Amino acid sequence: MSEIHVVPKDMKAAIAVATEAESNVRKSDSAGHLSKAGAAIPGAEAVGYMSDLGNRWTDETRAAADSSQRLATQMQKALDEVEAADATAGANAGGVMGGN
Repeated sequence: MSEIHVVPKDMKAAIAVATEAESNVRKSDSAGHLSKAGAAIPGAEAVGYMSDLGNRWTDETRAAADSSQRLATQMQKALDEVEAADATAGANAGGVMGGN
């Protein structure tokens, strides 16, 4: 059997970090900057490559943000389950120990 030690404060901090990362990644707009750079050099072959790079960057950053969001959601669910189990164990122990 595995032993797990959960520190709710630390889990909440990790959830906040994942949530903030998700938010910051979604705010980034490198694709827009690459499009502007491409427009500054009309007729160059690089224009098409910059647009493709921008589109791939957008896809990758969106995927990273989605992963951060899933991680935050999963950690919150795990924390909720641990806190519920802890509350149940505490209530059951109180009954065993004679307290109400």
